[in-house]
Amino acid sequence: MPEFAGMQPGQKVLDVCCGTGDQAVHYARLGLDACGIDLDERMIAVAEGKKRRHGRDNICFQTADAAALLFRNRSFDYATVSLALHEKPLEIQLQVIEEMQRVVKKGGVLILADFGVPAKWFIRLIEGMVGGDHYVCFKSYQAGGGLETLGKRLKLNVEKRGAIMGDAVQLFYIRN
Repeated sequence: MPEFAGMQPGQKVLDVCCGTGDQAVHYARLGLDACGIDLDERMIAVAEGKKRRHGRDNICFQTADAAALLFRNRSFDYATVSLALHEKPLEIQLQVIEEMQRVVKKGGVLILADFGVPAKWFIRLIEGMVGGDHYVCFKSYQAGGGLETLGKRLKLNVEKRGAIMGDAVQLFYIRN
């Protein structure tokens, strides 16, 4: 993702819904000033352990709600969200992206990465096995058109599109 986004050492990047922090740690290894946020305290505890193991001082982790970020406006050069939007209700998806826009500098970049529509068979299988509200949100995300529809609804300036994992995951590069 850093290569796709054109990230450079010293730039500030926010990893939204960071989970156990792998992506944020990767950013820090590349010399970026990274901050990862997740609503799940257990995920953040694991991420903090990774930070200590890798001896990084250019990274922070915080328990935070991606739909109501506590950062000041225009605080980051980049904000990324990977494989998290599909597991949230539409209203929350929109709020997360709007918050990312708010905290990224004018001219900065948002990177959205999530499952393509229609999802590959193995993605549908895995998501179905997860079940519950997660699967309900996944089906709604798929039926609603995924990132493409979210981008149109929010009138996002998608400058570049890409794909990873055999085209299973779409990448959107959005200029703020």
